[in-house]
Amino acid sequence: MTVLPSIRQRLSRALIGISLAWGVAVAATVWLVVRSEVDELLDSTLEESAEILHGLLSFNAGQLPLREGASLPKLDHHERLVWQIVDPAQNVLLRSYQAPELALAPQRAAGLSSVTDDWRVYGMPMRATGDILYVAQRGSDRRKARLVAATFSAGAALVIGMLCAAWLRSRVRQELEPITSMSTDVTHFDPVRLDSFLKQPTRAELVPMHDAISDLGTRLAKRLANERAFSAHAAHALRTPLAGMVAQLAVAQRTSPPEAQLNLTRAREAADRLRRVVTALLTMFRTGGDVKWQAVDIADIVAHLPFETLSVTTDEPANIHADPDLIAAALLNLFDNSLRNGATMVWVTARCESDGTRIAVYDDGTGIPEFERERLQVALDSQNYEGQTGLGLMLADLVARAHGGQLRLLQISSGCLIEMGLGLPADIRSHATTSAAADVMKNPRSNTRW
Repeated sequence: MTVLPSIRQRLSRALIGISLAWGVAVAATVWLVVRSEVDELLDSTLEESAEILHGLLSFNAGQLPLREGASLPKLDHHERLVWQIVDPAQNVLLRSYQAPELALAPQRAAGLSSVTDDWRVYGMPMRATGDILYVAQRGSDRRKARLVAATFSAGAALVIGMLCAAWLRSRVRQELEPITSMSTDVTHFDPVRLDSFLKQPTRAELVPMHDAISDLGTRLAKRLANERAFSAHAAHALRTPLAGMVAQLAVAQRTSPPEAQLNLTRAREAADRLRRVVTALLTMFRTGGDVKWQAVDIADIVAHLPFETLSVTTDEPANIHADPDLIAAALLNLFDNSLRNGATMVWVTARCESDGTRIAVYDDGTGIPEFERERLQVALDSQNYEGQTGLGLMLADLVARAHGGQLRLLQISSGCLIEMGLGLPADIRSHATTSAAADVMKNPRSNTRW
């Protein structure tokens, strides 16, 4: 079975992909921008700190303890910025307590410079003494600052992108819901029934589809009504001549010579069969295929079927819920099939179950070969009647399906066994479901299967 692509899934995947790609692109952009801005901010901090220290140190230059290896007292905190005063010979004359003992820059350098990945240095010459002031940041501190800032910014952008994707997916589901709702309405739309109609669409895009389906339903209903009217008139027109033909054949059979009896018998049987087919068709078209549920006795239905040459036996009276006219039409066709296949006796049984009724028709005819039975069952299951099944099986299956069931050809050693499954009317089905639920609530263990 070919699985068609889903508009909802395709739109959802596209939106999720676009949102994630957008989130990743924004996150990468934010990462690069934040990293660049953090570097610029840290460099500006170095420069500003160097200017402040230069001013302070220049103002008190005469009081500074400038000697090789001198450092300020150690304080109980981590220095984010360290500094040094280095003479022209690259000797460190004074430094902060966490600054390295060697000059931060291997060569005298003013302005910003990087010493491998360990230090970012800003050098500022001290004109009065010829020394140079170095202010530096550790490379690890700078990388950590960049990582934290960029990670939080990029993560926030990515989370926002995913939230947008979830929101867009929800919106797609909401916007496509009218299509699903309309599909459900079309499933229950029966153009033949006057009280059946399609609900007005809630989206402008669905109006052309709604109008097309409604127009198609109207045309189908008109065509079906015309076909039913023609078939009903044709059946009525055939019924009276056929009855007269059967009567005339019966009279001719009684008065004809022995050598004509065989031909007259065959003609009478053919006329009888044609009369039964017309009767079944007339019943089908009179009901229109609509099920008029009633509580009926299957034995009473069988007793009124016109089969003089076939012995039909039923069980004790069994009340079922069905449309008596449709069931009579189905049984007429099944009995006719039995008669054509050499049956002289037919047994009809009906049993009521929790989910419906099973009507079994068994005859003593030649039966159906196994390979043919399987082929016919496949045709009935798929409702592929044309060129696969005869009129009798097709009409019986249509009647069963109108009642919410199906026709089954059961395997049997001799003869033919056909089971017509019927559902239940809506009110009884609802009552049965409610009763079953109540039984479970009263005794939860009763439905436990071991």
